Amino acid sequence: MKEDFLPGNRFARIYRFKEVTSTMDVCEELIKSGVCRGMVVAESQTSGRGRNAKKWVSVANGNIYLSFFDELDPELSLIPQRCAAAAFLTVKQFVGNSAEIMIKWPNDILIDMKKVSGIIAKTMLFEGKRFYIGGIGINVFPPEENGMKFVWEPAAVSEFAEVSTEDVLTALVKGTDFAFSAQCTEIIEIYSKNIEWMIGRGIVFSQDLLHNETGTITGFSDDFSIIKIMTDEGLKELSALSVLSIK
Repeated sequence: MKEDFLPGNRFARIYRFKEVTSTMDVCEELIKSGVCRGMVVAESQTSGRGRNAKKWVSVANGNIYLSFFDELDPELSLIPQRCAAAAFLTVKQFVGNSAEIMIKWPNDILIDMKKVSGIIAKTMLFEGKRFYIGGIGINVFPPEENGMKFVWEPAAVSEFAEVSTEDVLTALVKGTDFAFSAQCTEIIEIYSKNIEWMIGRGIVFSQDLLHNETGTITGFSDDFSIIKIMTDEGLKELSALSVLSIK
């Protein structure tokens, strides 16, 4: 492990590893050891975490596996949206206007309808204090499939710009600091502007990973924690689901 300080950054320091089970796991371990805030980055993960308890191997191919944590301020809200804003602004910095960059509810980042970034966020209670932990993965380079089946075809930042892993990591560290320091109004503006493309689109989704449903996206709750979908059974307002496709 290598520890670097982050002057002026709210997360204070970054812990770098060659390989971990999951950067989210390491954040939890650091919290239990008495560290209040920080960032963790690894070259590879043997048991990376995803939404809906999904796990996968994240190989050392130059892509970014970053997690960060801090004690939860009662005034801090929109944590998933802040994670999405951090990843979106990072990707946008390199891709620019050469492709369409969008946020897919709740917080994936797409380039021309292909997934370039996945995000997970959770909270943790330890010794009477609550912490938030966010995880962001960004494909700097095309991922190695290794027999994996992707629900969304992957994209990579390097397909649109000459970049290095360190370039994108540096931008993401700064973007995350901004996103978690910004006012709610700033985050809502970034998030709403780049997710409104979904409204009116057809969607195929699953609530249990076994049965697929279809409908039309009609909107979101004010804090974007709920997606509203009109189905044959009527309007469904859901806080969790797997988005399988959008047309």
